[in-house]
Formats: sequence, C-alpha cells, structure tokens
Amino acid sequence: MHILKLILFVCMAVPILMAQSKITDPMSQRLCAEAKNTELPAEDRPTPDESKALANCVSEDLYFGFGRPADPVTARKCAYAEMDRGETRTFSGKAILTMVYANGKGANRNLDVAIKLACELNGAPDDLAGTIRQLARYKQAHWTGNSFTVCDHSAARFMYEQCAILDDRFDSLARRKKIEAITSKWSAADQKAFQSLQQVAEKFFQLHAGKERDLNGTVLVHEQAFMERQFIEMLETLERGELPDFSPEAARKADADMNAAYSAVVNGSTKEWGTVTVEGIRQTQQAWLPYRDAWVQFGKKKYPKVTPESWKAWITQQRIPMLEWFVKPSS
Repeated sequence: MHILKLILFVCMAVPILMAQSKITDPMSQRLCAEAKNTELPAEDRPTPDESKALANCVSEDLYFGFGRPADPVTARKCAYAEMDRGETRTFSGKAILTMVYANGKGANRNLDVAIKLACELNGAPDDLAGTIRQLARYKQAHWTGNSFTVCDHSAARFMYEQCAILDDRFDSLARRKKIEAITSKWSAADQKAFQSLQQVAEKFFQLHAGKERDLNGTVLVHEQAFMERQFIEMLETLERGELPDFSPEAARKADADMNAAYSAVVNGSTKEWGTVTVEGIRQTQQAWLPYRDAWVQFGKKKYPKVTPESWKAWITQQRIPMLEWFVKPSS
C-alpha cells in the first residue's frame, strides 16, 4: 500500500544513532570486560564479492522481512558490510548482528559475540545495561528462543521512538495485507481506480500527520497509522454494503461547515499550536481537496450507485473535526 511509505521514510530519516554513553552498571561493565576480546566469527563475514553486491543493502529489511521475505543469512552478511562502511542507522550493523547471534537466526547462536556487540552499541546506559544483562541471563540459561530484539529495554526517549517506528513497520505489513485482501477480488479497472485514490490519500495522510499534529515523540507515526487504519475501516464499511447516502443539501451543509471551520482557523488570532502552524494547515487543506475528489472518482467507478454528493458529504464530515480541533482544542 503506497501510503505506508511514510513509515519507511521516518525510519530511514533518522540515521544518526544516539551517542554512546558510558555504561555505569557494575555487572554490565564486568560482562563487557569479559567479552571485549571475543572475536567475531570470520566465516560469518561476506566475501569481497558479496560485500560489493551488498553495497546498498539494508540489513533491517532483510532481517525483519520488510518489502521482501526475511533472509537472516543475507541480513547477517549485510550487517557486516554496514559495519565496514560505517552505517549509522539505528537498526543496522552491530544492532542487527546482536540479534542474529542472540537468536541464532542467520548464524549459529553465539551469546558471547552477542554480548560483545551489545557492549559496543550506542544508547542510553540503562538501556544498554538491560540488554547486556538480558543476554547474560540467556547464556546462563542456555536459551534456545529467537525472540530477542535490541528494543527489549528501550526506555530512553530516542530508542523508544525508534522502536515505536519499528513496531509500526510490523503493523503496517498487517494493514497492507488487509488492503490486499479487500482489493484482490476486484476487477483490474477497479484496482486501477483505487491506486489513484491511494496516491492522493498518501499525500493527504502524510501532510495531516506531519503538519497538523504537534510532532512530539511518536505522534507522527501513531497519527499516520491511525489514518491508515481509518482508511481501511472505510473500505471495509463499503464492502459490507454500507454505502454513504446523503442528499445534495447535506453535502452543501457539510461543505459550508468545513469552510467555516477552515476560515476560523486561518483567520483566527492563534497562529501556532506547538509545531503546527497555519501555513501547515493550509498545505494540508490543499492536499485534502483532491483527496475528496479522488473518493468521488473512485466511487463513480467502484460503487456507481452512490451519488457524488454522498461521497463529498461523507469525506467532508470527516474533515470538519480535524479543523475544529484548532478552534476548540479543549473539546
């Protein structure tokens, strides 16, 4: 689903890791000292030819299976290549290799190597200590699971946000599958019409999440996900035969109410709401108008019994509270 690209963009748009902090936990310090001289398995590294082929690889996608089936072996080789080229994305290089060796996915399980790598990760001291202690417990218990992630102890804000983005990438796969399940039985013409709607929806959802929500913490990710889920729920409603049915008068009233709310926002005394600005709302509104029109065009093809006025009223009624929030933020 095209509108899921924002999650990938956000994940890739924060390439710099949190600066490495000195681990202060005595037990973790001891574990790191013991693991310091552990050698990485030379046989697990990619060959020179493989490294060349992996020049633009993304181990995160390969390990977790984003955009393609998971391939832990190639993910492991890619992670080594990322280390060699100094890749600094949060889930790359040493972070991926820590999971590879802890879980025994893509290489033989080696918790000594996993601990060594965890000790070299960037992050908050408490987060790192939690990860290192966890791996030490796994080693002592001869753990045979494969569910460990470097997000298991992500309490610090930066890592918490990065892990929330990663979690949503998993959720986005489920949302995409829902879309595919809905549209798979449609005709080629209907699917083509839907793709046009998706493209316009993507732009509106991105702008709404990025320009009409105060961008603190993981708000952008959660808002984008909410819009996508709502979009799917709309499709499910339509496929159940619950089609919008509004009179021309209802459509005119919705449009008037929406215009009144928009005018109150752009002409009001308040010009900023945290990171949200009037200009950002204007940009989002300009993306919303073709979004509404795209629903009309899609509906004309897929649900021809529904009038254009009904589509306009239905979509406009959803826009009104988004704008009214800025006029009555406490409601």
